[in-house]
Order: sequence, then C-alpha cells, then structure tokens
Amino acid sequence: MIDSKTIEQARGADVVAFLEKYNSFTFSHKGGAYRCRQHPSLVVKDNRLSWYWHSKNTGGFGVLDYLVKVENMPFREAVETVAGIPTAMAQTGQGAEKPKTLILPQKAGTPLRLYDYLCGKRGIDSGIIDTLIQDGKLYEDIRGNVVFVGYDDNGAARFASLRGTYGECKFRGDCAGSDKRYGFNVTSPASARLYIYESAIDLLSHASLENMASGDNDAWTHHNRLSLSGLSDAALSFFLNKQKTVNELVFCFDNDPAGLEASETMAGKYLDLGYTARIELPTAKDFNDDLTAAAAHGQERDISKER
Repeated sequence: MIDSKTIEQARGADVVAFLEKYNSFTFSHKGGAYRCRQHPSLVVKDNRLSWYWHSKNTGGFGVLDYLVKVENMPFREAVETVAGIPTAMAQTGQGAEKPKTLILPQKAGTPLRLYDYLCGKRGIDSGIIDTLIQDGKLYEDIRGNVVFVGYDDNGAARFASLRGTYGECKFRGDCAGSDKRYGFNVTSPASARLYIYESAIDLLSHASLENMASGDNDAWTHHNRLSLSGLSDAALSFFLNKQKTVNELVFCFDNDPAGLEASETMAGKYLDLGYTARIELPTAKDFNDDLTAAAAHGQERDISKER
C-alpha cells in the first residue's frame, strides 16, 4: 500500500540524480540549469526538480511527472520506481554511491505467459525465444513478468529488466542493483556489425524481421545486437570496449522525436570516434509495430490464397 508520505517523498526526488542512476544520463551544470549531455534539449532547472524536454515539447515538476509524461508509466508504478531516490534537498555531493548487488526475481516453473506475450502478442520468433531461454538470458518470474538478463565476462548476471505481460499492462523497469553497462545483448564474434536498440523488445522484433526477410531461422545470430534499456550510450561504450572487432554501428531507435534525436547524436559521436555508423529507422513507431504489421499482412495474404 502506497501511503501519502511515500508519495510526498517521491514528489521531492532529485530529477538529476534519478536520471543519472536509472537512465545513465549525464548532465553539465551551466547558467543556472542542468543540461543532459545525451539529449541536449532536456534541461533541468537549478532546483533539480523542474524540467523541460524541448524536442518533446513537454515538461513538469519532479520525477513522477517525468515517468508519467515521458515514460508513459502508471502513477502507482512511478511512485514505486522512485522509492529510495534521495530528495533534491538531501543531495550533498559527498562520496560515490556504493555498487549494489543485483537481485534477480524468482523464476517461474513454466514460462507460459512469456511465450504468450512475446510470441502471441508481440509476434516474436519462437525459435529466438527458445535459444535465449536456454542461454539464461530470458525467463519468466513468478509474477508473470518477462526478465531480460545481461551478464559480465565471468558469466555473472549484472543487469536485468522486467516487462509486464498482463492485459494492457505497460509495467517495465530494471531490477534492484542493475548495472546498465551490462545491457541485454546477443554477440556474434565473427561479425564486425552491431545493431543497437532502445529496448529488448525492439532487439527481438528486429531479429525476427531479419529471420522473416531472409527465410533463415539463424539470420538473427549473424551479427551483434545490444539493448541500451533507454537512450543512454553507457552500455554501448562499455560493449565496444570489450568487443574490439566491432567497427560498424547501426542505430535502430524508435521513429519518434526522442529516437531521432538520440540516433543523430550517437551516430555523430561514434563517427567522430572512427566507427562506421548509420541509422535504420522502423517504418512505424518501432520495430515491434513493423513486426506485428508484417505478420498480419502475411496472415491476410495466406487467407486470400485459400479463397
């Protein structure tokens, strides 16, 4: 039960601290405001509470407004997400936060909801799902959420994000103790190409479309794929430092103002660093929309043939 005190604490949470922790954004403080380095049109006022994202033409007061307006998160979920973030008045700047231990949710016995959600509702290739479950990168928890896991070089889980599966539930979030540098990914050591996505669902959808287009059930494994779990490049720079053979980057973000802005910013940044970089936009808003549309078109075509 969320009480009024918890809500008040959430309303006073430091916007800069929250975005640095959960989105891995970084900010420069100049002229009485904090400007996001990854998204220059996102500005937080000196009180660290009022914010405005110019390219989205939206703003508000506090983290709760940000989560509801930008992330489309239900209010209750937003309050729960903010819990534990220091208030703006409590920020002292003394010392760095100690690293946390990742807490993974308990695994369900049989991933029925996972398959129903990812394959049935989202249209993702079941063969891809089978492989990722076998590799331990994907599972269903006892609450019916889909869990996407990122590992370090020693095989230890260091990052995990959740996606709700019930009805029209839009629940999503990172597990406590997650390190965003270890994003959900698929590696292909023989490939120099890396596809980069905003979310794990985008990754799986784009991979499914590649299988569909090629007629090869293993086409999705031919190149590296990385989910940033947002629009910060913390996981990307970390991945590239480990995968030295990668020199071609393909940014596959959403076809919306935020995705376009991030694509252009990151592509420019990594071109300057010597990488080959290009942008691949979905036809609709995101690649899952493209995938479900392609699947529906195929079904309609099959029905017309039967007639």
